[in-house]
Amino acid sequence: MQLSISIVEQPNEIDDHLLDIIGNEFKFSHEKGLPEWLKNSVDAYIRQEPVVPDDQQFILLNFRDAASGEPPIIECIDFCGMSSQDIDKALKRWGDPKAASRGLKKHTYGGHGNGGKFYMRQMFERSYFLTFRQGKLNVFGFNERRKYGFAKGIKDKPCSPREAMKMAGLNELDLPSGVRDKIENGEVGFTVVRGIHPSKLRGSIPVSKICDKLRFHLRLGN
Repeated sequence: MQLSISIVEQPNEIDDHLLDIIGNEFKFSHEKGLPEWLKNSVDAYIRQEPVVPDDQQFILLNFRDAASGEPPIIECIDFCGMSSQDIDKALKRWGDPKAASRGLKKHTYGGHGNGGKFYMRQMFERSYFLTFRQGKLNVFGFNERRKYGFAKGIKDKPCSPREAMKMAGLNELDLPSGVRDKIENGEVGFTVVRGIHPSKLRGSIPVSKICDKLRFHLRLGN
């Protein structure tokens, strides 16, 4: 007599060792990893409604050398911003074919949402997204053990634009004309992807060398 069996579906469980195996296969260098961050920022602008004009789609790469006991840092900054729901639905997921488009019928440059996260996970001692949108601040990233999650006390944290910019270090930067005012007026948000203590780099970051190789990879469409 055959049993009538109906399987109750459950989400797949993924052991972190699988992420280590896949991550090691990426064989990242910084000039290969940075385009993944750039693609994510471009896609963030593509998803915006209303559409952001091309000449207002600013993306900044910021390199900070080690100084006064502080490690070197690499940042990619755009002026869109994410909500905690965006992070839960797309950023947290590995291998999602809709991660870049978020279900919208728009052409995007990202793929399954893996490249930028693996670059963060594999090539930095710690890394995180610090993102501000509609009056709420979120920080989500990887710790020293390559485990990810929201920063304690900084999920949907009510925050003024000026306070958020100060926490993100944007007050120290020369932002594109008009952007600071738009953030303070609530017209736009921002995301800072920050990688702390980058692998293979100590002290001063060879910015010119990295940017030359980065341009090469961008021309190849990587």
